[in-house]
Amino acid sequence: MIVTGALTAMAILQFIAPARILHTIYGEVPKDAASLALARHWGLLIFLIGTLLIYAALHPAVRDPAILVAMVEKIALGMGVLGTPLRRHPIATAIAAGDSMIALVYLLYLVGY
Repeated sequence: MIVTGALTAMAILQFIAPARILHTIYGEVPKDAASLALARHWGLLIFLIGTLLIYAALHPAVRDPAILVAMVEKIALGMGVLGTPLRRHPIATAIAAGDSMIALVYLLYLVGY
């Protein structure tokens, strides 16, 4: 959980530099301030999911709910990229595939496998 939490927390980079990160991932940057603000907010929220996973790794009482929240976020990202034309962007596809695999590991943990 610490490793996957740290990887997830790297989304703080999108909060710090949304235009650069969006360009790196998707090859394009939205021009309007609202889209950049939403991208920045999204980066912050995903960073917080990552820090929650790290916290939950050290505090068993919150582990299952934290894993469930992270799993939902990762499945949503996977579906939002892999199930849409965004999958034509190789970096976005790699991130979505990685998140989907992490979500599967979390699911196996939650069902006790």
